[in-house]
Amino acid sequence: MTAARWTPAAFVTAGLVFLLFPLLRPWPDETAATTELATAFASDRWVVAHLFGILGLGLLAPALLGLRTILAQAGPADDGGAGTGPGAGVGTATWALVTAWVGAGCAALYFGAEIFGIRTIAEAALRDDDLGLLADVEVLRMQPWAVTLFAAGLLLLAVAGVLVAVALWRSGARPRWAGVPLAAGLVLLLPQFFGGPELRITHGVLVAAGCVLVAVAARSRAGRG
Repeated sequence: MTAARWTPAAFVTAGLVFLLFPLLRPWPDETAATTELATAFASDRWVVAHLFGILGLGLLAPALLGLRTILAQAGPADDGGAGTGPGAGVGTATWALVTAWVGAGCAALYFGAEIFGIRTIAEAALRDDDLGLLADVEVLRMQPWAVTLFAAGLLLLAVAGVLVAVALWRSGARPRWAGVPLAAGLVLLLPQFFGGPELRITHGVLVAAGCVLVAVAARSRAGRG
């Protein structure tokens, strides 16, 4: 299968599974240690939702590899001379690929702790009927190395999003701003974690829409190769 076919599919899939993360994630009240909170943390929905989050981030790098390939193979942009010729944006796309790959790897480590570490704590709280154990959830989340790697990973993904937008603009993709919504979504990836469920679901919609728009632009650009 050529890059022109699997790259759009990879972007669309990444956007879809990233959206499924906030849609499926339980949203209990986390301001107090309750049985409802422990049950949500110990649920299968908690695990599945976070696995979708990891998959969404993990698919970005392969999708960007395909985008880079498309830009490298594409012919001159049909934009009245505004483009920069064959292969325009490849270097920028390469850096987007690198930063996305490293960023997703760093962020996935934290997601792993969220999935299995928090679930284990919640299961122990329910088993021992000791909701005080849920205090360890915040300790796990704010462990210095874990939170530093997570923040670094999300910042690298933000950089990757901006680089994607620049690469598509330089390549003469249609529309040239096709990467802007995805860039906005990835830049907002870190701050949206401090929002409530409505904000985070809206952010998921933004990232999914951004991925679909990049998929359309990549397919269009490949068609002029």
